[in-house]
Amino acid sequence: MQNTEDPCAQKVPRAIDDEFLQEKLLELTRCGEAGRLARIEGLPFDKAEIIQLEYCNILKLDHLWVLTNLKKLVLNNNLIDKIESIHMLIHLTHLDLSFNRLTKIEGLETLVNLEQLSLFDNQITEIENMGTLQKLVIFSIGRNLIAERNSVVYLRQLENLKSLNMAENPCSYEENFRLYVAAFLPQLVYYEYRFIQELEREVGMETFSEEYNQIVQKETVVKSLQAAKQKELADAQLHAKSFVEYLNTRAFFDSLFADDTEGKALLDIGEEMAELYIDFEENVIAECKSIFELGQDQYALRQIEIDLYNQSVETAKLENQKKSIAFMEEFLVQEEDIFEEIRQGQERFMQIANIEDYNKTVEIQAEIFQNVVHSTWKSLMKMELELFEQMVDVNETFEHTLTDLINNFIEAAQGLFTRIRDLEADFSDGVAEVAKRFQISLSMSEDVQIPPSLREMMSDKDALTNALGASHDIHTLLIDTREDTLINNARDWLEKLVTNLEKDETNRNRDKVMEISHFMDVQREEFDKLANAILENQVITLGLME
Repeated sequence: MQNTEDPCAQKVPRAIDDEFLQEKLLELTRCGEAGRLARIEGLPFDKAEIIQLEYCNILKLDHLWVLTNLKKLVLNNNLIDKIESIHMLIHLTHLDLSFNRLTKIEGLETLVNLEQLSLFDNQITEIENMGTLQKLVIFSIGRNLIAERNSVVYLRQLENLKSLNMAENPCSYEENFRLYVAAFLPQLVYYEYRFIQELEREVGMETFSEEYNQIVQKETVVKSLQAAKQKELADAQLHAKSFVEYLNTRAFFDSLFADDTEGKALLDIGEEMAELYIDFEENVIAECKSIFELGQDQYALRQIEIDLYNQSVETAKLENQKKSIAFMEEFLVQEEDIFEEIRQGQERFMQIANIEDYNKTVEIQAEIFQNVVHSTWKSLMKMELELFEQMVDVNETFEHTLTDLINNFIEAAQGLFTRIRDLEADFSDGVAEVAKRFQISLSMSEDVQIPPSLREMMSDKDALTNALGASHDIHTLLIDTREDTLINNARDWLEKLVTNLEKDETNRNRDKVMEISHFMDVQREEFDKLANAILENQVITLGLME
């Protein structure tokens, strides 16, 4: 019998499309002229901040990417069984997926601005995949299928969470569950929309003290590991400037065996193989640290050259700037003298009305002005050309110096990588010798125990030979790849630096030339403006005289 009380049961399931979204957006528009125009012209999807799609029998989340600036999305009372296709809605602050058929929390990782999330009345069994929701304040996940009360512990990482509802989950019926929540979520202010009293928190802490202490100890270990990992990443970013990231740790050595199934299996042969491995480990890590120290030393040398270069360039530019300013100030003084002569000529004209005398004055001063402008322009351009040529020479010298440093670094690093390859070759030879003796001992005695991981490769000589070869090839490839990475990064850095130096100097020179030309143009405009103003006065004066 059909459920007449469920609005969804009376509707035909539907998908989300442009027409449907437009219809729902129009339902939120105001009445009056704004609403009338919206109904005629439609509403732009990228402007929508709120949309309500409840009781629509929606089966699947789709087509919501058009709502690029959406902040509030209401999808309660539908038939949605999977959270998907909303990862692009990065501006969402409110999301309501209550009264649906969800079984898993997923697809929310990119919604880092989410502040309110409701998953009430679904079929979710675990709280998970919410670590990025650090702005979440209100979370409702009541009436689901969460059975374990320690699921609450997951929410400890959401430091801004203030309100939680887990009512009607199986775990919520356990004795003292509210006290458990109060104890394990110290950041929480409300549970089931009721304020958490300090007494509840204290009683909860006392009731579940043993479990709480265990959780805190685990968290301390995890945080310590995370901090170490973050430091390693930060150090790697810093050391990347010297092209030796991770070589001050055992990371590179561990990578040699990470995907070497055969090599790891061969280590099960016994004590002799373990000794080979330990020696190989110590020697490779020592060589990696030598490369790291080399990289740091060479980085310091390069930085010294870079600092000296920057200082010399800055000094040259400041000196050029001072000379340029001196020339321009001298020009402005001469310009003011010329303009004053013209202004005095205007005054004389106003007194004696001798046009020929005045025009002669203007012609003389115009010629003087043009000569001064041309002379100043030549001086400034000559200075700029000298600076440009100087910078080209400085950049070429700097490039040669850094090229030598990079080449020396690469050559020294290659020597150390060669030593690592030699260590690997010796290790592979030792492993092969031990493995073959072990294979012979297996054929001569039935009492020798063979680890399960070695049964296949010890079955015949070809299998062992292939395994040894595969292990050696993996190690060699990784060593070669790390060496190539170091060399390519160093050379790419140098090429980029040189290219930027040339580009920056070309742009600086072009801008300076344009600045000089613009300055001269402005002075000519001021001269013309003064001259035009005098001509206008002449016309007005002559008109009055007539």
